[in-house]
Amino acid sequence: MNQTKRTGLMVLLVSAILLLVVGTVQAQDSGSISGAVYLDVNGDGRCINTGVTGEVPVEGVTIEFTSSDEATVVTLTTASNGTYGLAAAGQSYWRVTAKPDATKYVVTSENPLYAPVLPETGLVQTDFNFCVSQGTNAVIILPESGAAASNTGFVWVTAVLGLALIGVGIVLEVKRRQI
Repeated sequence: MNQTKRTGLMVLLVSAILLLVVGTVQAQDSGSISGAVYLDVNGDGRCINTGVTGEVPVEGVTIEFTSSDEATVVTLTTASNGTYGLAAAGQSYWRVTAKPDATKYVVTSENPLYAPVLPETGLVQTDFNFCVSQGTNAVIILPESGAAASNTGFVWVTAVLGLALIGVGIVLEVKRRQI
């Protein structure tokens, strides 16, 4: 076997191993976001463990998840116990928005909430809870402005590495054809 064929096989083997590693890392990069929606009887924006009678879970509230690059939008509905959960959420700084039926409820807690599903903050995010009130006696609490930028460093490194491997392959093919 000549040197060019060995080099070509080595590049192919290294490429296959890198693709396998990248696929494994990406599979381990998913996380989850969960929370619940509760009735806010007095409309004060607090509804969890307050001791106020009637502040119970609310079923059927739409929860929207939007990734920081806005490329992924997922919509779920709360269960009979008021809970929701997005399993296999990719790494992102997710915007979680409660969107109840406007003819029945108004959100009294901060809305939207931001869930950082990132290795440095934890891939499992819990207790992203919302309060909703019936009627117009609610005090609306506005969210803080701004959100953290997305973590795209891994994507750029992978893209540059992939382009470098393609370049090496092209150079080897040109050299092979010159022989």
